Amino acid sequence: MAWRVSQYLIEGELSNIDPGKVTGWMQFAGMKEKVTFCLEGDFHRDIRGAKIQFRGDAYETDPPEDAAEYMEGFALHHTGKAGDITAGLPPRDYVDYPYAEVYSDQNGRVVIELEPVQIEVIGRPIPVCKSDPISREQQSQNMAQFLGDMAAAAGLPEERAVCISGSAVIQAGARAAKKKVRGMKLLTKEMRKKLPPLYAQESKGGKAVVYLKLFTPDSGWTWHITEGSPIKDESGKEVDFHFFGLVDGHEKELGYVALSELESVRGPMGLPIERDLWWEPKTLEEIAPEMFGGAEQETEG
Repeated sequence: MAWRVSQYLIEGELSNIDPGKVTGWMQFAGMKEKVTFCLEGDFHRDIRGAKIQFRGDAYETDPPEDAAEYMEGFALHHTGKAGDITAGLPPRDYVDYPYAEVYSDQNGRVVIELEPVQIEVIGRPIPVCKSDPISREQQSQNMAQFLGDMAAAAGLPEERAVCISGSAVIQAGARAAKKKVRGMKLLTKEMRKKLPPLYAQESKGGKAVVYLKLFTPDSGWTWHITEGSPIKDESGKEVDFHFFGLVDGHEKELGYVALSELESVRGPMGLPIERDLWWEPKTLEEIAPEMFGGAEQETEG
C-alpha cells in the first residue's frame, strides 16, 4: 500500500524554511545516488519553518541484503505533496515520534518512521501561536487521491476509492494513475536463509516458529509461514517456491501455498500481497492459541 523505506534509509535532510514548500534529499541503501524531493505543503507545527536532519539504521557499506531489490524503481526525484511530517515534539498534532510521509507523483505514498534520537531540528520553528494545525481534511484528500490512483492502475473506477475522516467520506478525484501498482519482494535472500525447509518443524505442532508474515493490505487474509523449500524442474532449476504455514482467511487452517500464487494475488482494490517488515518470530500457539492450546490443555488434564 505504501513504500515503507525506513530500514533502507542511511541519512537525509528536509527543509520547510520556505512556507508551503518542502525540499530536501535522502540517501538509501541499494541506491547509488541521493533521492531529492520538491513538494507542496508544510511540516507539522512542532517543526514548521525549520529544517530537519536525520539518520537511518542502514549503512552504505553494509546494506540490507534485499535493499537493491526493494528500492528498484524508486524515483531519484520526487514531486507531489507533503503528507504528515513531524519530529513528534510538542505540540503533538499527530504522533509522538519522528514520522515523514510523502505523496509522490512518481511512486505514490512513501512513509518513514524513526526514533527520536535519529532526528535533529535545525533552526527555530515558527512559534506555535502563529501556526494552524495541518488540515486533516487535506491529508484525507491526499490519501483518497493516492487510493484513487491505485484503483485506476488496477482497472477499477476511481470513485471506489474513499478515505474516512471522522464523519466525512472523502472521494478521490479523477486522475490517471502514472504507473501500475508495484508488488514488494515477498521472499528475500535473507529470509531464504532463515526459513527452515519443508517438514523441518513438522513434529513441533504449536511450538513451530513462524518466521515470515504475509498479508493483503486491502482485505483480511494473512499467511504465517513456518517452512519453505524450492520447487525444481528435472534439470534442477528452481521454478517456484513452496511455503507451509497457517493461513488466516475465511477460516484458520494449516496448508501449502506457492510463491508464484501469492505474487499473483490481488485484493479487492487491486493491491498485491505485502511482507510484514517488522515481524518478529512467534510460535503458532502464540498466534492461534484456540487451535493449538486446546489439545495441550486436554493432555495436561
